[in-house]
Amino acid sequence: MAGPDPPTDGAIATQHNLVRRAGFIDREALLVRVLQLHNHHLGKGGAMEVLAYEAELLGAGGHTVEQYTLPAAEEMGLSAVRAGLKAVWNIEASREVSRRIEAFEPDVVHVHTPFPLMSPAVFRAAARAGVPAVTTVHSFRWSCISANCFRDNAICEDCVGTRLKLAGVRHRCYHDSVGASAALTAGLVLHRQIGTMDKIARFITLTEFAKQLLVRDGLPAAQIVVKPNSVPDPGSAGQPVEDAPYVAFVGRFLDVKGIETLLDGWKVMQQAGPPGLRLKLAGDGDLRALVEERAAADPSIEYLGWCSEDEVGALMGGARCVVVPSEWYEAGVPMVTLRSLSVGTPVVTSDLENICADVLADDTGVTFQVGSAASLAQALATVLSDETTWHERRQRARGSYLRRYSPSSNLSRLVAIYDVVLDERQRALAGGT
Repeated sequence: MAGPDPPTDGAIATQHNLVRRAGFIDREALLVRVLQLHNHHLGKGGAMEVLAYEAELLGAGGHTVEQYTLPAAEEMGLSAVRAGLKAVWNIEASREVSRRIEAFEPDVVHVHTPFPLMSPAVFRAAARAGVPAVTTVHSFRWSCISANCFRDNAICEDCVGTRLKLAGVRHRCYHDSVGASAALTAGLVLHRQIGTMDKIARFITLTEFAKQLLVRDGLPAAQIVVKPNSVPDPGSAGQPVEDAPYVAFVGRFLDVKGIETLLDGWKVMQQAGPPGLRLKLAGDGDLRALVEERAAADPSIEYLGWCSEDEVGALMGGARCVVVPSEWYEAGVPMVTLRSLSVGTPVVTSDLENICADVLADDTGVTFQVGSAASLAQALATVLSDETTWHERRQRARGSYLRRYSPSSNLSRLVAIYDVVLDERQRALAGGT
């Protein structure tokens, strides 16, 4: 028997407005209205994917989402210095956020990336309107002006834990410019000094490591919550190809992604390890010529180029493991790891804590010493020599995905964060603070 017709958007909005005028949100009766803010960067990145994906998840869950985004600084024709100055205080963006809050009446403002052009001033606009704001930490920009804690081909934490970030200016870490680096640093210092950080109800980090990095940089742990990203559920695990076993790499062919370490490690393994394993590489990037050269010289290496989402899923599902040799922290667990686990394929990953902690905790793969071809070769050699263990890891991989990285777990955690900050706002209103 069909149930009653669902309320129209207008009816929900009317009920929402009546409750809002009373100063409270009835958490049992109402869905959440979310204003998403984001500053795009040149080239499609993980933050943009997460922004769109979480909007889709929220909408599918019955919540209402509106977005306000700014284009990349390069697309607006701004120099690095002008973009850095915008990062200090963007008056126009702040006013636009205020206007959109008044028109849309969100319960929560969720800022995905305020840097560089939107600026942290948008958090103050939300605070003035009495709307709690949260932000997802898609990079390390709050602690490192280059956003990645990586400099001169090595991990760098020179600015973590310092208030002035002068090392970042000295090293010209933002667009290789002293002026732009100084402007961005000034923005971080200013907003810490005037209490803008205190107006952010929650920083949402993607890993526990990223949370602790913010704590080391001076933020209170109680203001930070961990919520991993998620990827769509393929519905079932894949099956490894038994007659022609292979391992896979999917991603950009860049130094920081460890592609050279992978190729060198593969050569070492081929010389000393068990025969019969192949390496399939899907992607493109600056080191494409190197990948093509190695593939031409070694019949056990196959270069696939860019692949569609369906092709990537099939590639990962049929692999004995997926190799994730990143040599920098990454903002969170790499999406390639999440996609691999979603099809039940374990991983071989570098031992950087930010990207391997959950893999080790759930025993869904093994680690190797970051940047070490010999260590990677040793890890890969076990894929065929210890098939029983890798089969057991395959059985655990999809379970790890469902618990940690599935759409349902993502949505429930995200809405739970909104609920907490809204409850805190209610208590503050009730207490007259």
